[in-house]
Amino acid sequence: MRPQGSHPVGVSWKRVFDAFPGLDPDVPLRYRPILERLPREGRILEIGRGEVGLAHLRGGPMVTCDIVTPAARAPGEDFVRATGTRLPFRDHSFDWVVAVDVLEHLPRPLRANLVAEASRVARGGIVFACPCRGSARAESGHRRLLVALRGHSNPWLEEHRECGFPAEEEILAAVPPAWRATTAPNVNLAVWRLNRALVDVAFRSLRPLAYLGDILDFGRTYRTVFVLRPVA
Repeated sequence: MRPQGSHPVGVSWKRVFDAFPGLDPDVPLRYRPILERLPREGRILEIGRGEVGLAHLRGGPMVTCDIVTPAARAPGEDFVRATGTRLPFRDHSFDWVVAVDVLEHLPRPLRANLVAEASRVARGGIVFACPCRGSARAESGHRRLLVALRGHSNPWLEEHRECGFPAEEEILAAVPPAWRATTAPNVNLAVWRLNRALVDVAFRSLRPLAYLGDILDFGRTYRTVFVLRPVA
């Protein structure tokens, strides 16, 4: 096992923050457990890469997709505009497939479609990471705080509320029989609330949080990481 607080091999958070000075510390916190599990080599796809995604942190070459074209692509990144529920790739065309904070943005009937599509195009491993139902109360409180102080919430928080949080059991039930799944916690809920208040209310990025790594993966956590591997 990797020592607590250590960084994924080959990732320099200083370089990442130099490139994105106002980066939300939750970005490296949510990608750290994925980066630790990915092999150095291999063909990798990220579904729903957002503005700062795996290609910026890990480096290329790799393939990414989203429904919105990003403002800036990372070196070696091959971006394809596509939805994760209908991927334009052949079966087993990637060693690993990653989708971070994507499932909670999909209506419930489409979540199993994304899991199935990721399973179809992957051959070595899959990582999903998302907040589950246990995080709904914390998000509701943060949403009320934003409305009280700013008069409006964040669009991604509203989308979470509209779609509803997935349950861990829901995601695990969607995993095809050819894959086995394990789970891991990611980012203590109190730490998540602190970071959201700093970023969304005080407009501050507390960079040291990004360096604490899995020290913050304790107790009740905001996010759950699902790691899928083929059944031997």
